[in-house]
Amino acid sequence: MSQKVNVSVVGASGYTGMEAVRVLQGHPNVTVTRLYGGKSAGSAFPDHYAGMESLVDLPILPFDELLKDDSEAIFLGLPHGKSAEVAHTLFEAGYKGHIIDMSSDFRLKDPAAYEKWYGWTHPHPELIGRFVYGLTEWYRKEIRIADHISNPGCFASALQLGLLPFAKEGLVNSCEVTGITGSSGSGVSPSEGTHFSNRFGNVKAYKVYRHQHIGEVEQSLSDHIPEGSVVPEVRFVPVSGPFVRGIWMTIAIRLNEEADAVQLLEEEYYNAPLLRLRDGMPELKQVVGSAFTDIGCVQDGRNVVVGVAIDNLLKGAASQAVQNFNLMMDMPEETGLTFPPMIL
Repeated sequence: MSQKVNVSVVGASGYTGMEAVRVLQGHPNVTVTRLYGGKSAGSAFPDHYAGMESLVDLPILPFDELLKDDSEAIFLGLPHGKSAEVAHTLFEAGYKGHIIDMSSDFRLKDPAAYEKWYGWTHPHPELIGRFVYGLTEWYRKEIRIADHISNPGCFASALQLGLLPFAKEGLVNSCEVTGITGSSGSGVSPSEGTHFSNRFGNVKAYKVYRHQHIGEVEQSLSDHIPEGSVVPEVRFVPVSGPFVRGIWMTIAIRLNEEADAVQLLEEEYYNAPLLRLRDGMPELKQVVGSAFTDIGCVQDGRNVVVGVAIDNLLKGAASQAVQNFNLMMDMPEETGLTFPPMIL
């Protein structure tokens, strides 16, 4: 690509917004031109991310400046419930570029499902159909021709990447999932759940069988299971871990019939440049700070445990958004995303 693509990031001082800026700054075919924020408007980006001086010294603009934005793509890193309002503002202003939303606001196709899973009424249900669900490895064809993308949730990304190869073949009899996540998944605003004194040295379950990401998992399962099959029940226990970044997940599947789990995963992901199949179970440290997903499994007859490890702020948010952006812009999906994980 001879000419760089101009992009903007909205919500640049939040964790997912900051990560999007960091990843895009190193992208060979991108120029980050404008950043936006709410309370952070009027400050400079390095005021919130000190390590970015001389790399991204842009000011953070107020949201009303969006009305003049002419970037070719806008990334939304806003709190859940806010992206829909900003997207509506952009559409009303006649914005013609791509939108990649990292919130939950357009993940569910049924507007009524937001009441069930998020506890609020969608403010602009008429916009939902304009967004394509962006689980890259499973919706490539749709993403390539899309104008607007709704990025999956972090737990939902890990869970689907481990489960869908089996569900696609109608092999899932039962499914028990445990996912341990770092404190950064709760966002930049401090809370009791992210307080160091409460988090450090502690492990606790929350939203057992009721986590909001199950809604989009069930939706994707219905897209991919054999016609006429019943969507398998996913019993999910999310766990708060005593670390900052990453999701480490186990998916215990009882198969309907004998099948080679390793072969199924290899056949599904042989052409996935940012997904690595491990011999046995993956480890969290091998993906933290990277855009990679590591998947492995252990099988005992019809019982399979699939392990999945991702960085919740990257494959669970910002790098998957860039992966989708790459496909939309007709670039290899891994462009700008093959940086290594943190070693320590």
